[in-house]
Amino acid sequence: MREAIRVCACFNLRRVSRAVTQVYDEAMAPLGLSSGQFMLLLAVRMLGETSLLRLADTVWTDRSVLSRTVRPLEDRGLLAILTGKDRRTRRITLTPEGQQALRDGYVRWQGAQARMSELLGSRQLEELLGTLERSSLGVQPKYLSKRPRRARR
Repeated sequence: MREAIRVCACFNLRRVSRAVTQVYDEAMAPLGLSSGQFMLLLAVRMLGETSLLRLADTVWTDRSVLSRTVRPLEDRGLLAILTGKDRRTRRITLTPEGQQALRDGYVRWQGAQARMSELLGSRQLEELLGTLERSSLGVQPKYLSKRPRRARR
């Protein structure tokens, strides 16, 4: 049983993920944001005004989970949800307050990055990030690849 835990990718990734998340959550706490909320704001900034579906695909989460994460940010005025052209589609965008939260959060994120570099060492952190990037190519969630893509007109 001990060997199974030692070699289990899921167990070990989840354990490390919780520890890393704690470092970033502590950095974002003074802003009233979690690390996940900050990353969501960052993704919206990167995409520009976008659909909830595209945002969910970008951050590799299910749309229903994304909706629960977006709601508090919308309630705080950091994100705006707009009705799309056909009323069934929802578009999401950063508000000016969201832009400011992102700027404030970026400074705190830099501190969390520096902390991770202290904890792991800069070389090991770079190696870890490279491994994660390469690994992500092979483990894309199935629900992303099953979504039909609309043809662009």
